[in-house]
Amino acid sequence: MPEHSISLNASQRQRLLITCKHIDKLLEDIESTLHASASKSVFPNYTSDIGEAEHAAIEGHVAHIRRQLLQVLATQSMEPEVPRISMTHSIYVNLKFIDIAVTELAPNHMRGYGPVSKEGAADLERIVGELQASVSRLTEYVVDADGQAGTPRIRERRQG
Repeated sequence: MPEHSISLNASQRQRLLITCKHIDKLLEDIESTLHASASKSVFPNYTSDIGEAEHAAIEGHVAHIRRQLLQVLATQSMEPEVPRISMTHSIYVNLKFIDIAVTELAPNHMRGYGPVSKEGAADLERIVGELQASVSRLTEYVVDADGQAGTPRIRERRQG
């Protein structure tokens, strides 16, 4: 990266970096919205009302804005931060949140929403058991043999 004369103080440069990062996150959200129609989500958030040409144009504009962000940072001899969060760790954390949500479907938790019949309790126990088993299988796939999300089986399989 060529050296530029730095015209901002350290606090201003930090604010510039934070704002560029925020803008990039919003651009990521736009991309996620564009690709939502390809998702297999059971509860989609969006109707697909953007044609292929518009989709491509929006992606082109997003890419252009990202190039501008890089140029803005370069004018102050700055670069984007390197990623610090492992994808495996993020997946693992989300699986833990899913496990908590499933646990809260158990009959003892659902009683807060009204009496639970015997049939309802049996259905809830079955639902919780099946979902927990599926989440557990995916969690086992994501973590290594020692139960750590930091050294994923996924990475071992990819390299091996």
